[in-house]
Amino acid sequence: MTRRLALVWAISLSCWAGTSTQAQSTVAGTPLPSRTALSRLGLERQWITMAPVAGTERVLRISRGQDLLFVQTSEGILHVYEAETGKPRWSVQIGERSTRALSISQNSYAVFASSANVLSAMDKATGRVIWRENLSVLPTSGTAANDEHLLVGLESGMVRCYDLKEAQPKGPDRIRAKPVIAWDVATGGPIHTRPLISDQLACFGSSDGKTYVNLTHAATPLFRIPTGGPIGKELASHDTRVLLIPSADHDLYAVDVLTAKVLWTFPTGAPISQGPIVAQDEIFVINDGGALSLVENKTGSARWTTSTDEGSLLGVSPTKVYLLSQDNDLIVVARDSGKTLLDPAATYQRAGLNLREFTLNFPAKLDDRLFLATPSGVLICLREIGATTPHLLRHPESKPFGYVPPEGIKALPNPFEEAPATPADPNAPAPAEGNPVESEPKS
Repeated sequence: MTRRLALVWAISLSCWAGTSTQAQSTVAGTPLPSRTALSRLGLERQWITMAPVAGTERVLRISRGQDLLFVQTSEGILHVYEAETGKPRWSVQIGERSTRALSISQNSYAVFASSANVLSAMDKATGRVIWRENLSVLPTSGTAANDEHLLVGLESGMVRCYDLKEAQPKGPDRIRAKPVIAWDVATGGPIHTRPLISDQLACFGSSDGKTYVNLTHAATPLFRIPTGGPIGKELASHDTRVLLIPSADHDLYAVDVLTAKVLWTFPTGAPISQGPIVAQDEIFVINDGGALSLVENKTGSARWTTSTDEGSLLGVSPTKVYLLSQDNDLIVVARDSGKTLLDPAATYQRAGLNLREFTLNFPAKLDDRLFLATPSGVLICLREIGATTPHLLRHPESKPFGYVPPEGIKALPNPFEEAPATPADPNAPAPAEGNPVESEPKS
């Protein structure tokens, strides 16, 4: 560890200890949301801390893995915190000075981040650099990883998959000291959609308006779903088989990822840039005009739709949906009815909650914690009052997305199709490998 990073780490620990125990009103000149204002909205601080930035250095992006929060700065430094406690874990230099940062991923043993054209893997526990890889072209999407493979989208329109482990004659597979390219798949435009990875399947969207489904471990394309516009920032999934695709053509697509069947499309009336949030069996999607809908997972119909101030999704609790307005004021919507409980005027003017400098955030897709940050380095995690244990949006014992049952693939019923005269053969083969099927959307 360099002297600078050692100092940064020491400052991080002192900032965490100070801001976690004191009811400060400002940090680094930034007004903090007061406990009184938060309590009026049924919220409280889970934790608050300060990322150690200095001089003209700024925080560019915050993102989250399963149990870690990642903070990237304009000086090419990555700070890693425990998501639930805010405690700093480690810091590492991942690149040179930059004005651009992409979301970061983790698996059980490593963290994967890019800076300019360099992709780095760090030990999850210590931050030690395992390897650095020159991509030879700029990445344009965040990374996605499991324990065996890593995906990244590139400016050239390629999606690259790296093999992270090598088989051993005896014992478990060994982590590679240098990754090996498993495959490259070309699309018709730059990749701005973060890929979605499972043990068997790799899913990625492109600015060419298509979503591609590939085998993870081999260069075998399975099928692609064409839409009428570029794919949004993130894909999502429901249960083990349903892939959710947001598109600039105004529609949200639900696709059975094991059979390539388009189950339903939901028209939102405007382009969809944000990926949906899936909470248990409920799908929350917001378009670029701020229309928020709760979509039925079986039929693709809206249970309710409500208008927001060109809002963006922040998170979902058991009873509420949280959003930020275009002015960065909090909006609170009832999860069951879609009724706006608190609009920006109620939260900013009447309750006195000022989040306007907390311009860095992301839609929370793992649990009900809400994460925000300022470019000056103030980090805050909010929760509903009394919610000391995170409320998971997916049951921890659920089978993972892409899981193939032992009995094989059986088509899911499509509510918009008539039942066939003869029952389908459950043992019918899937689409042939190496011969991708292009499915036409059905509305």
